[in-house]
Amino acid sequence: MLTTMATTVAATMNGTLHTMTGTPQHELRLPPRSAFPAARYFTTLQDHLDPGNTKTWQQAYFVNDTFFDGSGPVFVCVGGEGPALDGSAVVSSVHCNDAVELMPRVNALMLAVEHRYYGCHNTSACPYSSHDSEPLRFLSSRQALADLATFHSFATREFSLTSANKWVSFGGSYPGMLAGWFRVLYPELVHASVSSSAPVVAKLDMNEYWDVGSKAYSLPSVGGSDECYTDIKTGHAMIGELMGTATGNAQLAHLFPRQVSSPASLNTTSGQRAFAGNGIIDFPAQGNDPTCTSSNCNIDKICATVRDGPSSKTPLERLSTLAGGPGAPVPVQTRALSMVEQLSSDAATVSKLHRELDYWGYQTCTEFGFYQTCEVGTACMFTQGLVLLPEFTATCQAWQITPAMIKKSIDATNAFYGADRPDLARNATRILYVNGNVDPWSGLSILKSPSPLLPTLMVEGASHHAWTHPAQPSDQPSVVAAKQAINKQVLAWLAEP
Repeated sequence: MLTTMATTVAATMNGTLHTMTGTPQHELRLPPRSAFPAARYFTTLQDHLDPGNTKTWQQAYFVNDTFFDGSGPVFVCVGGEGPALDGSAVVSSVHCNDAVELMPRVNALMLAVEHRYYGCHNTSACPYSSHDSEPLRFLSSRQALADLATFHSFATREFSLTSANKWVSFGGSYPGMLAGWFRVLYPELVHASVSSSAPVVAKLDMNEYWDVGSKAYSLPSVGGSDECYTDIKTGHAMIGELMGTATGNAQLAHLFPRQVSSPASLNTTSGQRAFAGNGIIDFPAQGNDPTCTSSNCNIDKICATVRDGPSSKTPLERLSTLAGGPGAPVPVQTRALSMVEQLSSDAATVSKLHRELDYWGYQTCTEFGFYQTCEVGTACMFTQGLVLLPEFTATCQAWQITPAMIKKSIDATNAFYGADRPDLARNATRILYVNGNVDPWSGLSILKSPSPLLPTLMVEGASHHAWTHPAQPSDQPSVVAAKQAINKQVLAWLAEP
């Protein structure tokens, strides 16, 4: 939330999540995608924080009432970064299928609410227009949460709900943050929440991202090992020692012909960063897929390649083989653009208006930070000291936002929501924080229960909210168990008054 943040301000936060038993997927008699529920609309304010602004707009939502008998709970899937939701969100959902799978068991009404900015369901269902001089001024998590509160009031009337219809909010990544904060800010409206892969602690310099993402390559549960992690990290350190000299550049151009266009390209910091600052190839962690079949497509396959061959091979030679260098038997996975690279590309190729409508980039500047650095002395396994904070904060200049302003906004976000102690800040209860230990975003989530009423669940070997996806026969056992644990907790909370 949530690829790294490497496409759409570095891949937004979208990735993968998963878990629960209950009614098997095929028994839900899922319709073809063309038959998924159509969008409906409710009226909400353009600006909930300005009493003088009475403008309204039409926000999209989706309904699955197949199993609802009038007495069951309400499961709300919270929309967030990424493309606009469609009807699949309440039938076969990427971010909320833990709710979809539990729905028939408790006769729940399943609702999904589109985020006020991400995707904007259509041109007439957005809080701003192309004529607005400050189109992003209404974009914030607080505005999105106020939308959900407005929707609660609307849905209560629309579906004749009572206090007996307990609401539970679900979401993964940024929607997971919002799902948990919905309960934090509006406990009188939301009975409980499942907050998946949610980095609820805002932070300017998020070295945790690649610290966790790198150490994932040492986890046996996904095919990693200490030797694999050490080889990758040491190999990138050797690259750093060679870059910038004529001899070293020539050696690297020979070992990595697919990644280095010419020795001279490594004479600049930008060229070095593009080559090794975020890894010489794509190293998945957030989006690690244990079931993929192409070469070097996941941690297991990458580590198998890295550790293959005689013990006399140096870590640099092992990286060369991994990257499709001389004599390599397999094709290389193209590395995704880093967050900085994507932003720089946008700045060079798109209009000023497009940059101003970079929703997630704007929220990182005004609320969250989350800048994924690879600094010297950290656990980051890439060439350290190339991807640093100034490259990220410079992108905020498009909105005249300085690093000091970013830091002030981050402090305000943590103070407002309570960061990792929402129970102390706002007496928060009944929120389940679920994370995977392969997911780099887990570094800023709540991993240890701060109170008995704020439980946590760590899913071994799972990537970004893998348990919120539709159940598959190939799901990791830990993901299956996580789905069951989530169901058990939700059912227990629904039994509480």
